[in-house]
Amino acid sequence: MWHHNKRFILVNAMLLRRFFLALAVLVPVVLAGCGGNAQFAPRPMGPFSVSSLSGMYAVSLTGVNSFGFFAFAASFQADGRGNIVSGVEDLNSGAGVFTNVALNGTYTLGPDGRGVASINSGVAAITIDFVMISTKRALVVRFNNNATASGALDLQDSSAFSNATIQGVFAFNLSGIDIHGSTFGTVGNFAPDGAGNITSGVQDLNDNGAISTNQALTGSYNVAGSANGRGSVTLATSAGTLNFAAYVVNANQLKLIELDGTPVFAGDVFRQQGPFSNATLSGPSAFTLGGSNSVGGPLVMGGVISADGAGNITGGVEDINNNGAVSQNLALTGAYAIAANGRGTLTLNSSAGALQLALYPSMGGQFLLEIDSAATSIGSAFGQQGVPFSAGSVQGTYGLNLTGVNAGTEIDSIAQFSADGTGNLTGALDLNNNGALSNGLALNSSYSVASNGRGTAALKSSAGTQNIIFYVVSNSRVLLIETDANPVSVGEFEHQ
Repeated sequence: MWHHNKRFILVNAMLLRRFFLALAVLVPVVLAGCGGNAQFAPRPMGPFSVSSLSGMYAVSLTGVNSFGFFAFAASFQADGRGNIVSGVEDLNSGAGVFTNVALNGTYTLGPDGRGVASINSGVAAITIDFVMISTKRALVVRFNNNATASGALDLQDSSAFSNATIQGVFAFNLSGIDIHGSTFGTVGNFAPDGAGNITSGVQDLNDNGAISTNQALTGSYNVAGSANGRGSVTLATSAGTLNFAAYVVNANQLKLIELDGTPVFAGDVFRQQGPFSNATLSGPSAFTLGGSNSVGGPLVMGGVISADGAGNITGGVEDINNNGAVSQNLALTGAYAIAANGRGTLTLNSSAGALQLALYPSMGGQFLLEIDSAATSIGSAFGQQGVPFSAGSVQGTYGLNLTGVNAGTEIDSIAQFSADGTGNLTGALDLNNNGALSNGLALNSSYSVASNGRGTAALKSSAGTQNIIFYVVSNSRVLLIETDANPVSVGEFEHQ
């Protein structure tokens, strides 16, 4: 039986238990250092400037630091002139749990959308390297010598900072570590009532291969009265009571970071929109998963599937990188069932074996968690738009984020590139290889795209060549996995 992963890569050892949601560019083992052979990209012209980052933003990151697993979430006010004038942060790592800490900082931003921010507080000085997708969103990596992480930054809507706005049904996708430092993932949904109560919910959990499915939950929340959108969510679950800091992005999205010692979860929450039935999943979709296999090694997988709206996966293909052992273009069939409460199950069958997944449709994609004991993997799927695809489906400028494991340590990167629609791309890569930092490396590649949206590329820089398989969701979003023995990584790129 095969083992999968998600858009977070959760690794073995206490160093790297994650692969969130995530999303940047890395490169193979030769990555160890660029030395004097580094080739740097000229800064292209573009629509961005320091004024493009202006307003209140929520940012979340997961990765590793010198103490082990690391999770970070914050809200900050950027003034459009290079200053972070105020904000608060929460940090959970082996060094302890630090809550609601005041911050400030500075930032720079180039015309191509690549920027750097220094976030300072009484707990830590955190440097983030980011690529703007728009004035509302950026893909982010931590850029310190003693730590690395990946995540995203989103513009907040202050009109949503109330309990009444956060009501309905929301799906969550959370990943982290358990009490033993092993990979732990959970997906589910909960129903806030608009008055601070979570009246019902359900979740699925995969604790390093120990599976619990369809578990009831209740809880409470409070996101009212905060100028920065920071609030709290408490979930009473089969895994115990989980206490989170919650950062409201808008009426449809929150970012969560757990404030308990263990387990430690972090991730995203998006609104669900029913009614739900098997017809909810219909047509072609692209997906990626990341996580750890049964012995703690990194693995990722991705593919495309076609659903008939009646419970059948009528076709598709998948690719798997299980700790460097790669299987490509495997034919897929399967079945699924989606209940009226917004929880579903999905079975995918290939020559590599059967994969059992819990599935929760949301406005942020279809959240996926492996619920067989072969591996701990978590990720997302998105309905494809624009079928049939070609090289012209990937055209314009993009920001890219990739996260993974390189010889047992975490590696994260962002990139900005231009794709010509005929199979060529050029750009710049910023890389944090377990604390070894490279900035502005010239990046180029050729690429090809099949009619089902599955594509291939070899991303080349002075750090090495990274072979990837990608899956076109639309011209605006592309998911990807790496097919090298090292790193084993997963990510995406988004149209600027």
